[in-house]
Amino acid sequence: MDLAAVFEGELALLYMERYVDEGARTYSPLAGETEASPRYRPERGAPSFELVAVNTPRDRVSVFQADPSPGLLQHFVRPQGVLFAVHPETWANETVERLGDIRALPRDMSIRVAPTASTRTVLALERPKNGPGYFLKLHYPVRISRFNRELRRKNIHNSVAVSRDLANLRFDKFAYLPDTLGVAFGMDEQSWGFLVRETWPRPFVADRFLIPCFALYAGDLNHPDAPPLLVQMIDRLAAEPVSFVVDRILGPVVECWARAARQRGILLESHAQNTLLEVDRDCVPRRVVHRDFDVWVDPGARHRAGLGMPFLGRGMAADTDEAVKQHYSLVYDQFIGHHFFDYVAGILKRDYGVDEAIVRAQVREVFHHSFPDADRLFPLRTMFKFRTQSPPDRSVVLEDMQQPPVWR
Repeated sequence: MDLAAVFEGELALLYMERYVDEGARTYSPLAGETEASPRYRPERGAPSFELVAVNTPRDRVSVFQADPSPGLLQHFVRPQGVLFAVHPETWANETVERLGDIRALPRDMSIRVAPTASTRTVLALERPKNGPGYFLKLHYPVRISRFNRELRRKNIHNSVAVSRDLANLRFDKFAYLPDTLGVAFGMDEQSWGFLVRETWPRPFVADRFLIPCFALYAGDLNHPDAPPLLVQMIDRLAAEPVSFVVDRILGPVVECWARAARQRGILLESHAQNTLLEVDRDCVPRRVVHRDFDVWVDPGARHRAGLGMPFLGRGMAADTDEAVKQHYSLVYDQFIGHHFFDYVAGILKRDYGVDEAIVRAQVREVFHHSFPDADRLFPLRTMFKFRTQSPPDRSVVLEDMQQPPVWR
């Protein structure tokens, strides 16, 4: 992909989501596995497909809001009922709970969408009048990577609640794609549904363009000889590679993550799929844009900050200080460090002959400046990760890597 194509906006974003991810899923033996039907996969699937939509009585659904754009709210929550979207593979799955009740409801116009890198999050190809573009994150109970991609009422509630909370995080390098609307069919914890995620980052700044962070270093499926976008950007700006990457990309990711964790108790999963680099017309990075907020929340950090817990469940489900430290390590050391930063450092080594140790040392300085009390919340001399083989019930099990941390 040519860097200039980024200025095509949402069309370029969709192309990067679907095709500029070659070599980006090697961080885990499970990362590239999927049970999704081939036609619904981003890289090899159909150009678009139709979501089933039904008109649902308002009293049969739970609706969650985080200041949605009026046009989107009116599109989904109507006087005659709530528009309820279902993935076609979910619609055809006879084992899905309550599907019979949903199928009995009157059909509405289908929603034409295209899959993004996460498969079960899709981009609507036709936006409503007077509203921004939007993604839909769907209930899709098949295994993609490590987890079954159900979207229950708790997940929906918490994603919208975190979006609402992040509006209070003020930092010029931070922005987010808000999950402004969530709908679950039913009122109990087994209810499932979807999220509406707006395509305009908040706070909104005009004339900016988004690059999924994995597309900075991944190959282009359709143009395998094209240099990575990160290399094109460095060369276009005639930038010194290490200082550019640390000052404009990796450092801001760390700063944003640390502020969210320390000020709001929210452990953003800021790996390369959940972060986007926002650039201006000159391709200068301006902000890190975050998405996907079904994340762990640290009740202790929120208590220290004088904040409440408007989330369902028990936050991190961590009963001891050691368990809390393991969660912090998993999110920062693995999701951010191993799944994201290692790839960027690899590009600098391959294309510019940079010693990766230099990059890590500079990022560590940013980390300790941004998170001065890290020793209280992280394991001091080791890192934690998901156990490589999931247990039969696919629950989360962490294991000690018995290796010193390299990015903090």
